[in-house]
Amino acid sequence: MNSIFFRALFCACCFVTLLVSCDADLTSVEEVGEDWINNGTKVYYIDTLTVETSTYKFDSLAITGVSQYIMGSYTDPVLGGIKATPYLELYTTDFDIDEDAVFDSIALILDYTNYYYNDTLSRQKYNVYEVLEEITQDDDDNYYYNTTDFDLGTTSLGTADFLPTPIREDSIHYTLNNSFGQAIFDDIQDNIINNVDELTEKYKGIAIVSDDNNTAVLGISTGSKLRFFYTIPDEDIVEEGDESYFDMTFNSANSFHSITQTSINSNLTSLDDQAEEVSSKVTDNTSYIQAGSGLATRIDIPYIESVNSIKGSGAIMDANLKISIKHNTDTDNLSIRDSLNVYIIDQFNDTSYQLIDYTGSVVYGIQTDDEVGLNNGYITYVIPIKYFLDLKLNEVNADNLFLGITSQGYNDSVDRYILEGEDAENDDTKTTLELNYALYDDDYEY
Repeated sequence: MNSIFFRALFCACCFVTLLVSCDADLTSVEEVGEDWINNGTKVYYIDTLTVETSTYKFDSLAITGVSQYIMGSYTDPVLGGIKATPYLELYTTDFDIDEDAVFDSIALILDYTNYYYNDTLSRQKYNVYEVLEEITQDDDDNYYYNTTDFDLGTTSLGTADFLPTPIREDSIHYTLNNSFGQAIFDDIQDNIINNVDELTEKYKGIAIVSDDNNTAVLGISTGSKLRFFYTIPDEDIVEEGDESYFDMTFNSANSFHSITQTSINSNLTSLDDQAEEVSSKVTDNTSYIQAGSGLATRIDIPYIESVNSIKGSGAIMDANLKISIKHNTDTDNLSIRDSLNVYIIDQFNDTSYQLIDYTGSVVYGIQTDDEVGLNNGYITYVIPIKYFLDLKLNEVNADNLFLGITSQGYNDSVDRYILEGEDAENDDTKTTLELNYALYDDDYEY
């Protein structure tokens, strides 16, 4: 037994020497599992492989077909200002209005989706404007993007000033200028407009523009609507005050939201090209993710090939990337979700595909359970990346493979994540790669 122990110890020492001689700073290696030693296979735990984190920004995000529209603006204390503006194309299949009907008023009814971000305890102000151009997708790929916009009228169709209550109430309801509603009502009633094409040719749509001093971004349902109220003279009214109405919805195929950064962290101003990234080393050991604006975190593991220098046959058994939220940046107003999306990207930060494992299942960054204080109160995401590392070890152009991390709801929210880099002062929160390496055919002679 002693000879086995000393042989294993000697092997571990040789292994450390080999790894230290590589470019990577693999200075902490542990041999684990006596059972592995007894059957001739050794397993090494490694947690000092170099990991490099940085921030990049997508040139644009496809917005077509989102599950909700978002509207509003707020100034993030770290990343700067962000603003979301819905562009909504009018739609209806009902072009039959009683010839005796008299228009009364028009209201915009925006159904909440329960999504909100930042401070909803302050009053929010919005103006509705008429869209002056046909809302149409890009001819090349039939998408709307977060950078897409259209010309708007200069006169507000109506102003909303309210305290948002996305949890307690089901909708925002406010009246628009009668002249806008009257014009549409009359054109339908007088048979000037008889179908959707005629409707959108004359009335392109509306945009809901947030005041720059707002403090929240709100989610609104794709089932929101314009409601036209009218009465018919001499018609029996069941109860005093009852009015007839018809609804005009919004064509989801040609409705979307633009998302713009009205200001940005000074460390990130150089990100005007998707191929550029800013190292965490120059952003206070921090990388960033922000949905809507296109900010994402890039992960590079530059020296993984150093494991190939180990004499004998071996393989990575499992590998987990751990990345933590910077302390006190997750708050009630600026909350985070329990998982992150992970993609394989190239040297230009173009996305190849979503990371999977060997079963073909999509891999996510999953927030660890810290009920027993395993993370010392820090929020950490764990990403299993064995599949990715094996690609890095076997692909011809492995140096051009990286990981890109984004949030859930990346194109229909503004959630942001402030992440610790690889050089964080606290060892518990450093972005770290932990792997187990099995050496099962040792070529060393002892």
